[in-house]
Amino acid sequence: MSKIKILFNPKYQPLFKMLIQLLIIFIIVTLPLTFNFALSSPPYTINNSNPGGMSYFNTLLEQNQFNTTRTILSTDPIQGLPENSILVISGGTKNYRSSEKFVIDSFVARGGLLVLLANEGPTYELAEYFGVFISASNILETQYYYKSPEILVLESPFYENESLCFVQAKAILQVSQNEQQTELFELRTENTAFIDSNSDKKWNVIHEPLGRLKVGTAFQRGLGAVIILTSPSFLTNDLYSEGFGNIDLVFDLLRLYSPGADRLVCFEESHKTWPFASTEGIINQSYGTLILLTKTPLFVFVMVLIVLVLFYLTPRFREIVKSSETYKKFLTDRIWSRKRELYDTFGSPIKPTVEEQYLSNLYFQYELYPKESYSYYLEEKLKFISIDKFSEKERELFENALNKKLDGKTFLSLFLMLEEIQKRGKLS
Repeated sequence: MSKIKILFNPKYQPLFKMLIQLLIIFIIVTLPLTFNFALSSPPYTINNSNPGGMSYFNTLLEQNQFNTTRTILSTDPIQGLPENSILVISGGTKNYRSSEKFVIDSFVARGGLLVLLANEGPTYELAEYFGVFISASNILETQYYYKSPEILVLESPFYENESLCFVQAKAILQVSQNEQQTELFELRTENTAFIDSNSDKKWNVIHEPLGRLKVGTAFQRGLGAVIILTSPSFLTNDLYSEGFGNIDLVFDLLRLYSPGADRLVCFEESHKTWPFASTEGIINQSYGTLILLTKTPLFVFVMVLIVLVLFYLTPRFREIVKSSETYKKFLTDRIWSRKRELYDTFGSPIKPTVEEQYLSNLYFQYELYPKESYSYYLEEKLKFISIDKFSEKERELFENALNKKLDGKTFLSLFLMLEEIQKRGKLS
């Protein structure tokens, strides 16, 4: 109990005020960051049954005795995934921080399999982290395409008479190989494809040569492996419905590079933009955003700096803008009555002093006779102050005041002067 009393000691009030300010400012600053204007679920997610979703792939995994899960708040759960499990990342709008990339890399190093559908944005940067450099422009096909030159068609390397489909794919220009990682598999287009370097969606015969461009790779890294395919929509429902063998290819690669007993597939979906009104949006955009921000040293530093500045400026700002104290408020802060008994922090009643009782009685009289009680208030206050505390000028001032009709402003200044006079000699 004594420790609690010490904690609520008045000298700690500035600390509590600063903590409350920090909380309020943190909410005010970060809350707008959690809103977005998305109206529909993001593509490439396992709960999305629309053409751009990956619900079919999730269903097929479960039918093949895989357990599936996903991340919503952050990448932190990846650290707890068992060895030989599988992590799938497709698309996204929020960039991965260095610490998050390290978490994913550690997952692979200890035996996990990463399936990365990389094209642009966060997945593009993540591919570069693993030493896979991807072209800035899309690949176009001159002969083997489906409906549009941007939709590439190539033969499956595992099954005859089965085609794969890449939508707006990019070319893998280089895969770094060293002691840490070794390339195991590659997937290339037909020799009729080219990189649309000027993005005009036309083939420039001179500057855009045709060739068999790499659109997929798999390499060992540490105890695990990484599979990269350069089309984020590679596993979507619409391509599965059209009869392409994209999902079959991924299953074959899973069997090759993830032979472990832990048949767990985790879909990393914390870096997608969800509609704020959805369940995922409420979790991801609010709490998830706060988690990401609190792990950013610059953001934490700025927040602390703002709090400290406001902590020192707020009291001075109040002194500048505070309104003049009214007579009624002045007495209200000092009254006591049986209807409004005083209590300390822990609920124990405080017995009022005689002066507090007098002031309380005067207050209620003021409610009835406000214009006739000013002089009487001063006389009652003077009873508690010895005459030797007054100077000659002060005695003359109060003698004249008691013989005049006072207004509220004059009374308040005199009453405050009496309080200052009453304090004289107490410290000595």
